[in-house]
Amino acid sequence: MTEDIFAHMFEEYPEESECDVAIIGAGPNGLMAGTYLASAGLNVILCERRYEIGGGLATDEIIYPLYSSNPHVIYHMLVDLMPILRDFNMDGPSLQWIKPNQQTGIVFEDGTSIQLCKMLADSKDSITKHSIKDAETFGRLSVQWGRVVNEIIGPATFIPPMAPIEISMAMQKTEVGQQMLELVEQCPYDMVMNNFENEKVRTLILYCMTVWGLDPKETGVGMLAALYLNRMVNKNYCYGGSHKFGSALAREFVKQGGLILEHAPVDKIMIENGKAVGVHLTEGRTIRSKVVMSTLDPWTTWFDLVGKENMPQQLIEPVEGWKYDKWSFNTLHVASHDIPQYKCDDPWISDSFLTIFGAENTDQLMQHWENVVGGKIDMNNFAGHATCQSLFDPFLSDIPGRKVSFFQMHAPYEIEGGWEQKGPELKEAIMKKWAKFAPNMSGDNIIAMSQETPPEIEVRFPNMRFGGIKHGDYKPIQLGCFRPNQDCSSTATPMEGLYTCGASNYPGGLVLGGPGYLGANKVAEDLGANKWWKPTPEMDKYIKTYLEGGPLGIG
Repeated sequence: MTEDIFAHMFEEYPEESECDVAIIGAGPNGLMAGTYLASAGLNVILCERRYEIGGGLATDEIIYPLYSSNPHVIYHMLVDLMPILRDFNMDGPSLQWIKPNQQTGIVFEDGTSIQLCKMLADSKDSITKHSIKDAETFGRLSVQWGRVVNEIIGPATFIPPMAPIEISMAMQKTEVGQQMLELVEQCPYDMVMNNFENEKVRTLILYCMTVWGLDPKETGVGMLAALYLNRMVNKNYCYGGSHKFGSALAREFVKQGGLILEHAPVDKIMIENGKAVGVHLTEGRTIRSKVVMSTLDPWTTWFDLVGKENMPQQLIEPVEGWKYDKWSFNTLHVASHDIPQYKCDDPWISDSFLTIFGAENTDQLMQHWENVVGGKIDMNNFAGHATCQSLFDPFLSDIPGRKVSFFQMHAPYEIEGGWEQKGPELKEAIMKKWAKFAPNMSGDNIIAMSQETPPEIEVRFPNMRFGGIKHGDYKPIQLGCFRPNQDCSSTATPMEGLYTCGASNYPGGLVLGGPGYLGANKVAEDLGANKWWKPTPEMDKYIKTYLEGGPLGIG
């Protein structure tokens, strides 16, 4: 009798199955690629290792019990240009974005501060306290670099990468394109030092340009420095937590006919006669497919799942030489009775989406980064940024009125003395520094804390090797058509049937949506599916301005 009732539970999903597309990883790129392909009429299965979907779009009860936080993605920087939100009309009651005016602030030990805002005039007013010339420069560059971002870098995020010579030829067509080319060869440090004169302004701008992993002295990444500065005044918060975005993507994927397998880690990409023909799950099930799409990092995809013995020979060297992020993040999540109240000359700093403290000048900031790259943290000299999520989201605390914040800083994956010893020391140093700038972040105001170190990021997301949030360093030879390499940057790989579309693919990480979108486009085209979606107006303008009717032979 019992067997008759429950037997069907073990037969719902067969030992062997077939589909058109099997996607490894139900993070943002996997969900986006799957949603487009399912909507094109393909049979798509998403395999997720964890018990929940979303990948970095996580909102967890990390301060257990009662208090949730966003342990990975909180600053959504490109939702205003992301095609999937428009193509599937996803903005609505179940997915709401908050873009506060007070975007990025910095406080100094002498009680002064600077606030960068969504409204340019407000940013200039704040900078004027320190330098009228720098305020004027910031205003001019914000407009100039903003056009580069909005007309070129933003739309190009969702268009296949071009070779450097092709980019150079295309960008010559307009003044904005030529300004983009001028940015490319610069490094963030020189961009700051050559344009701004006040040391406090320099410190803020340099932090904004490099916070997401740019080496301040790396040449060839100036366009990304300009992009990050632009986005640091255009960040969005997902109301209800970042997992709401992941849930919305999952609902749309299922609505379009897709199937999600949770707690279904893939241990092998099945290869027959040099072709990817499906995936094998750790539990023993197999899914045969016309196409396999991996959103994982290069080492995991090729060495762990394909196997070096099955790899195309031309890929072995570039995958072996793939460089992961120079640094990771250490994050301390804090539940408190009141929001952090910063002691400075601008009361609005306490309402800032992101507040930087610990860096008094560029030399101090550069020394901190040098320490991190060297596997060290000076407990008396480190900088980072804090966000009180409860300013925008009352639902993170199960007890009404209580607040959830975090402090995040660059940190090495391997630290001198080991994280078991240094973690508690750093936790104490962080709270001491936080209380120095926000005196109420101490004593009875603090309810509970939870710290996540770089190795713990890797435990949560094994494909974020060495705690790297972008699946690979941002350096010229790992950007554009070289991400992850010239053979795979289009998302198709030299192995028939295998595509890659994670953060290690162009355009990169930080939940831009580009890799998943580009992967869906390529697979839909290769399988002859109904590719019904069209470029956004911004993309269409970029294509007509820079790609059509020119030497690239497009159009």
